[in-house]
Amino acid sequence: MGKTRTAPLLLTPGPVSLSTTVKRSLLADHAFGADSLVSDLRFARRYLLQLAGGMGTATAVPLAGSGTYASEAVIETFIPDGGKLLVCTNGFYGDTLVSICQATGTPHKVLRTLPTVPLNGAELREALHADPSITHVMVVHCETSSGILNEIEDISQVCYEQEKVLLIDAVASFGALPLDIGKLRYQALVFSSNKCLEGPPGLAWVIADRSVLDASKGNARSLVLDLWDQNQHIERSGLFRFTPPTHVVSAFAQALREHRDEGGCAARLARYSGNRRELVRKMRLLGFRTLLADEQSAPMLATFVEPRHSAYNFSKLHQGMRKRGFEIFPGPLAVPGTFRIGCIGRVGPGDICDAVDALGEVLSELGVRQRQRDSIEAA
Repeated sequence: MGKTRTAPLLLTPGPVSLSTTVKRSLLADHAFGADSLVSDLRFARRYLLQLAGGMGTATAVPLAGSGTYASEAVIETFIPDGGKLLVCTNGFYGDTLVSICQATGTPHKVLRTLPTVPLNGAELREALHADPSITHVMVVHCETSSGILNEIEDISQVCYEQEKVLLIDAVASFGALPLDIGKLRYQALVFSSNKCLEGPPGLAWVIADRSVLDASKGNARSLVLDLWDQNQHIERSGLFRFTPPTHVVSAFAQALREHRDEGGCAARLARYSGNRRELVRKMRLLGFRTLLADEQSAPMLATFVEPRHSAYNFSKLHQGMRKRGFEIFPGPLAVPGTFRIGCIGRVGPGDICDAVDALGEVLSELGVRQRQRDSIEAA
């Protein structure tokens, strides 16, 4: 029998399982302008800029909401009148950026590629040559609807050569993968509290080039998503313009201290990469194959092809895992007939082993026999 947990372990691309100390931080109440809250926010902004290599040149702007809120804020704030955004997409979250453009009336064009092929500079260069009116480019770094890692260095180089502004959705990668603003030359980067930084959901962030953000006054057509105004207010007062998620801010600061103490991005990347290697190894022993080649895959999750047999049912697999205390992700997919297991959060190789053992038990209950090869057949 595999190990059944009394508390659920989240093996999803986010939200993620939190440390006990981060969860404990959520128990304290904070007034809107409490000194502790101002101090936590100041620490968080400084530490995030250090991770991004942006000390002295960039600013860190928080918003209440999910990472999608920050993506819309960036599109609202950074695309001026007369600008045109090229959205590069090969999955659900890239398509979400397209939906934001449609909802906000932002002039845009779409570069859509296969969900199993990383976006790269050659395709981008061709799209930019085809439409010289494009001024900005936005891309999802880690597309978690498939697990693919897009070639952000290559994309950055093309944007630099073509003198286009680069905007990055790094919701699923910031805090583990290196995303230095000086090396990648982006003007804005989006992420959230509840992925690789292992904080609770509810806080979105933008790392922005300070001089470009300072020049963006009046661009936003939204009051609450105006990054220029939010940044100006925080710089002056140390506080959000409107009521912040106080408990989340405090717990996120604790999560950042633990990120720092673990060894920063390099240590977190090493742990997540080890988790993914163990997950893929054990799943392949069960007979599963991955959707993507290992070299194309982000270390934050793995996507597996479902068994082609009537005995298999994902809903029953999901429920069986949940009964054993493991939550795998049932959300939007770039490729039908696949499912994902996350490797991020307060998770280690032992947790991964327990989860795959539980998954094997569920398969047996469904009448599915596992073989140590790239196929699964009914018993």
